[in-house]
Amino acid sequence: MKRILILALVAMMGLTAMAAADETKKEAAKPVTMTGEVIDLYCYMGHQSAGAEHAKCANACIKKGIPVGFLTADGTMYVIVGKDHGPVNAMVADFAGRKSTVTGVVMENNGLKAIELVSIAEATEAKSN
Repeated sequence: MKRILILALVAMMGLTAMAAADETKKEAAKPVTMTGEVIDLYCYMGHQSAGAEHAKCANACIKKGIPVGFLTADGTMYVIVGKDHGPVNAMVADFAGRKSTVTGVVMENNGLKAIELVSIAEATEAKSN
């Protein structure tokens, strides 16, 4: 009985230490800013729809709750997730099909990339002299 209690205690301490290490790692992650396009993942995956010509459909799909992605200029796809599991669809729907800039913390797990959204804005073009 004593042995089982000790093993359970050691296991709980180990799990607590792992959770604390994961939280420290997350806190250490610095937000990044990238430019690209907000897309609805259903249309993008189903029939590669993106761009200004698909903006109205993407906006409607995102407002319905379809998962949201961010496609960068180099073709990298990120799932947009909310901070602390919060919803993001209402915040990003109006940016669908438009060149946008997002700031957030990038996460990756088993090849899936996501960005925990901090802010989003319409991208501004740099003026050349």
